Amino acid sequence: MSLFKRVTIIGLGLIGGSLGLAIREKHLAGEIVGVSRRRSTIRRARALRVVDRATLDLRKGVRDSDFIIVAAPVLKIIDILTSISRYLKKGAIITDVGSTKNVIVRDIEQVLSDGVDFIGGHPLAGSELSGVTYSDKDLFKGAYCILTKTPRTNAGALTKVGKFWTKLGMKTEIMSPERHDRVISRLSHLPHAAAVAVSNTCGKRELDLAAGGFKDVTRIASGSPWLWRDIFVTNRDNIARDIKVFKKELLKIEKALKGNNSRELLKLLKRAKAVRDAI
Repeated sequence: MSLFKRVTIIGLGLIGGSLGLAIREKHLAGEIVGVSRRRSTIRRARALRVVDRATLDLRKGVRDSDFIIVAAPVLKIIDILTSISRYLKKGAIITDVGSTKNVIVRDIEQVLSDGVDFIGGHPLAGSELSGVTYSDKDLFKGAYCILTKTPRTNAGALTKVGKFWTKLGMKTEIMSPERHDRVISRLSHLPHAAAVAVSNTCGKRELDLAAGGFKDVTRIASGSPWLWRDIFVTNRDNIARDIKVFKKELLKIEKALKGNNSRELLKLLKRAKAVRDAI
């Protein structure tokens, strides 16, 4: 039995497209509606059977929808939900897939109409690839999805959204938007900043010699610069704090190197190996 009669996915990129395929495979909706800014994306999404129908019109896309998922860059999520809030039917549930939560949840809770519930969400799944062409119905299996809870959160809506992600094969974790941003800064946003720094350290003439180590460390730097700019801006305080901690760790390595302290270097390397091996 379907969880929802009609699901609308706003944003048909990698995440939105993968959601459409996964929802269809699990029979979680009677109808899947897509919204995109480009006709070419709509044509591709329909050809891949990501959606049953799609439109360029946000208002038409959310009409009579029970569950709306906004799969867009962080700052766009706020703009989109602000513009559609008055067109949503009573009882509708909205979620998003944004990589930061505090700014989104704060702003959206202020504009929602009565009878409409918003649950902030962040599926920890994806890749450096982008676009509906790379949609993968198995993208979410075995990964975590963080859901946010505030004093205004409707318990029933939270339970239903949690059930949705669980049926897609995800494990769910509930926390405040503030805690989400602190934790994900260390686990996702700082690593991206580090990958950017390492990439920008290397000269173009040297790239022909780049092997596994460089490619592994910098892979995520291939992500959309525009998407990551929004993430950095909306979680800037946490990321700046973690960069400060990161610089201290680099300084420990620098100090050991300058002092030719092989014992300290080995200690740092062992500790890092233990952390990585624990994943």
